[in-house]
Amino acid sequence: MFLNDMQVMIYVDDVPAAVEFWQALDFVIVEQQELDGTLVVEIAPNKAAQVHFVLYDREFIESHSPEVATNSPSIMFNSEDITALYKKISTLDVEVGDMIQMEEQMIFNFADPDGNYYAVSGK
Repeated sequence: MFLNDMQVMIYVDDVPAAVEFWQALDFVIVEQQELDGTLVVEIAPNKAAQVHFVLYDREFIESHSPEVATNSPSIMFNSEDITALYKKISTLDVEVGDMIQMEEQMIFNFADPDGNYYAVSGK
């Protein structure tokens, strides 16, 4: 059976730059290692989080598993304070969509430096 802990693999052009982006949003490094000469970094919103991102160099994945290198996950974050998070992400040098209301929830999206899009939902 599956466990509650999960990892989402995200393929990026520059692993250190991606780590810096996520750390600017208060993510922490859970683990980092070198794999066949490339840096692989596992990050999470906090050490106790059940879902972690594993950042892989896109070129490394293209050379080892080209069939998955162009797939992007669709990820929705939940936030306790969506307005504060929206303001924080808006200060970064990335694309941020408008915050809209859908029923009782507020939602917006943003892109990381590699153009991967994420959504955020909260009150």
